[in-house]
Amino acid sequence: AVQVMVDGNLDNTDADYDGKYFASTCYNSEMGMNLGEMISAERDHVVIFSLAACEAALKAGKYKKYNGVPVLDGRKGSELTRYIPVPKSPHGMNTSPNGKYFVANGKLSPTVSVIAIDKLDALFANKIKPRDAIVAEPELGLGPLHTAFDNKGNAYTTLFLDSQIAKWNVEEAIAAHN
Repeated sequence: AVQVMVDGNLDNTDADYDGKYFASTCYNSEMGMNLGEMISAERDHVVIFSLAACEAALKAGKYKKYNGVPVLDGRKGSELTRYIPVPKSPHGMNTSPNGKYFVANGKLSPTVSVIAIDKLDALFANKIKPRDAIVAEPELGLGPLHTAFDNKGNAYTTLFLDSQIAKWNVEEAIAAHN
């Protein structure tokens, strides 16, 4: 129905439970053409999309059509998106079951980035800086890919290179980050 043009290559996406925001991990923010160029920056980003802003832009005709598909411009500086810098080459994007956090998994960093969804209104209102939405960034091991959650506040992140699963507590990670 519609696409949004962004900077970099998007990987995985998840949405908040209110249908207000969705987030995608983005690797190759450098827009490199070979592996060395694609992993040269220490940070890539998570792109946060405002569904209301995208719908309003579509309704207002603020798009270009490519092969009959409306394409919105969500590149850096757009009112439709915000780019949150996170460690190198994030992969999985998972929403916590309580709906409070997006968790971006680092892949080429030992960290996961915990993004507070309740800070996204302030981010889109330009009242905080993008990194201010990150409330924790625990180091878990080599190659975090995806995170699942239990009903006790724990997260379980697969570590590709370590060939294991790391169990960690979300609120404890936030407390340690603060």
